[in-house]
Amino acid sequence: LSREYHVTLMVNRGYSSQSAMYESAKRFLQSGKPGILFYLGDHDPSGEDMVRDIQDRLDMFGADVSVKKVALTMPQVQEYNPPPNPAKMTDPRAAGYVAQYGDESWEADALAPNVLVGIIRTAFRAVIDTKAMARVKREEEADKDRLRSALASLD
Repeated sequence: LSREYHVTLMVNRGYSSQSAMYESAKRFLQSGKPGILFYLGDHDPSGEDMVRDIQDRLDMFGADVSVKKVALTMPQVQEYNPPPNPAKMTDPRAAGYVAQYGDESWEADALAPNVLVGIIRTAFRAVIDTKAMARVKREEEADKDRLRSALASLD
């Protein structure tokens, strides 16, 4: 519920297919708003490169989207201290990753679920129109009350 942006969350296991990226771009284009895509991925050679890859392909399809990696970032690695894994040296992006971060990598799903939920909430709260969200919640409650009344009248 952002007045200014169409906001989406993406969690990847590997690179997205071209057809999946095309469908994502279409959804952003149909919204008529600039987009923000929050990306959750591992802190490893491919996970760091996927931000660039996703951005490049959404751009290629004409979508006005800003891709932001919300997890797993190096500050989160330092804060939450998930268990390290060796960086996959067979990854073609390994040399650049190792030069920047060293030979360890970390998986996003090593963070506790409540930590990931907090990270996602923080990212969305930065762009959500809280007044519009409150209005939608009030409307949902009113709809529930009407449904309860209608159901009770059937008895």
